[in-house]
Amino acid sequence: MPPRVREWWMAGAVAGTIYGTLLVSAALELPPGTPLTGSFAWQPAWKTAMVLLLARAAWFHPVRRERRWLIAALLFSASGDLLLAVPWLPFSFVGGLGFFLLAHLAYLALLLPLLGDDRPHRLLACGAVIGAVGTLLGRFWPNLGTLTVEVCAYVVALTAMACAALLARLPTPLAALGALCFVVSDALVGIARFLSPFDRFELGIWWTYAAAQVLLVAGIVAGRRP
Repeated sequence: MPPRVREWWMAGAVAGTIYGTLLVSAALELPPGTPLTGSFAWQPAWKTAMVLLLARAAWFHPVRRERRWLIAALLFSASGDLLLAVPWLPFSFVGGLGFFLLAHLAYLALLLPLLGDDRPHRLLACGAVIGAVGTLLGRFWPNLGTLTVEVCAYVVALTAMACAALLARLPTPLAALGALCFVVSDALVGIARFLSPFDRFELGIWWTYAAAQVLLVAGIVAGRRP
């Protein structure tokens, strides 16, 4: 990575680790089953710090077209993080879902021109992602209620983004690994929302999500030139 990118990227990774550590600490102190959201002061600010610092790192990415989409994806993600950190608002979940849908579309717009890695293991990984996401959507379907259209649109965008990252020609596999982490994180969100109580998955959701954003940014900016 260019030095300025690396400095801000490392700051983002540290911020994500700090927030995850705060969640672990809250989980150890609170009674079992207590939601972790709202469990410590300034939680929305702590939660959004990681992607905002990563967006600052993206500001120095030398490929101009990619820089715009990468910053947009991270700012949409920060907005989604902020809304999901205030679940007492009636539009928190739907608003967060909408912002992350826009984030996936921005990542997709960035990655589509890079397609070209059609090695068998990449294609198999795409097939596995499509199969796993489709299976989970089938499990969620009876419980989606009024969110059917929104969730289906989100699932399509997430799957397309993950497959684009898997098939992108990049110097490292980090972006592909980040996309897979995003799929796992969002799968845990769906399971928590539509199948099982949320508090069982909250720590797993954050750590896989933090890994997803950190790895996606690293995979896009590392070893790249204008």
